[in-house]
Amino acid sequence: MNDIFPLVAIVVLVILTIVLSVVGIQFILVLAELKRTLKKVNDTVDQAEAKMNALIEPLQNLGGIASGVQTGIKVFEAFVGWLNKKKSDKE
Repeated sequence: MNDIFPLVAIVVLVILTIVLSVVGIQFILVLAELKRTLKKVNDTVDQAEAKMNALIEPLQNLGGIASGVQTGIKVFEAFVGWLNKKKSDKE
């Protein structure tokens, strides 16, 4: 009986060591695959961001144009108001 316990303990430890080694290797492989997947996702997000910026940039320019036109209209209104004031002063 005393001779069986050390033999069983050694067999269990060897089996446990083999199983944990296989699990560790699989874990490392899963982490490597996760790294590759995250790199692909990051590249895809970067491409999407670049395309969104390419689409948004002209719209931002349109906003600047609209602001410029609005300022031009205000200047024109001020000029017309000044002309009307001059006209009123002469009468």
